Amino acid sequence: MDNYRRLALVGALALCVFILARFPAATAFAWFAPDGVGAFGVSGTIWRGEAKVISAGGVQLRNTRWDIALSQLLLGRFGGDVDTRWGGGFLNASGSVSVLGTVRLRDVKGSFDLGQANALLGSPGIGGTAKLDFQELRLENNWPVHAIGTGQLTNLTSAMLGRGAAQLIGDVGFEFDSNTETAPDTVTGKLQDTGGPLQLDGTLELTPPANYEIVTRIAARDTAAESLRRNLSFLGQPEPDGTRIFQLAGSFE
Repeated sequence: MDNYRRLALVGALALCVFILARFPAATAFAWFAPDGVGAFGVSGTIWRGEAKVISAGGVQLRNTRWDIALSQLLLGRFGGDVDTRWGGGFLNASGSVSVLGTVRLRDVKGSFDLGQANALLGSPGIGGTAKLDFQELRLENNWPVHAIGTGQLTNLTSAMLGRGAAQLIGDVGFEFDSNTETAPDTVTGKLQDTGGPLQLDGTLELTPPANYEIVTRIAARDTAAESLRRNLSFLGQPEPDGTRIFQLAGSFE
């Protein structure tokens, strides 16, 4: 009798695994999606599938594909690969979320419109495009605590340098390498212009729970428009080397 019970148990477990492995993604969205989250054109399974449109929080993701690694579950993590698009941007990455909520991402490539971040930064008037290429990114409590990668802000503009009218800053590159950090609980990025009317060199510091601080030295190149040169005066008196200090700090809380 014990052998029959064991066989029945194994059979039941195999059936459960089969059902979960084949569970339709469309059904999962219909049953378990939180209020305010909708999806259209969902196909495949909860482990490997795609959705033509996913709407959440006013953001509309398009042509989203996912491939969840079942092996991650054995390590107490939920993870896999994801690829998605939205108006003016995209993101593809491999990652996982632990039972404690720690998010680990690898091979992150993406792009988004900086105008979409104006409300978060509390500094309207920033324009341009951000491009990301990170080898590693770890978040705890929804905040970066470890980052290795590079990126670029292209066609960067800011009304803060234009006294109400956006002025072209140019292109700015940034680099993060948490392996070289000396301050605990700090993620520091190096900022440097890669062309345009302004010379720029500075840092971006991220500290928990959700604080940021940008400190840069800025100077106009010979090719900068006279109006931009005049607008830099709002940053105060120049330093001995001719640069001016620009600082911006705040919190996402």
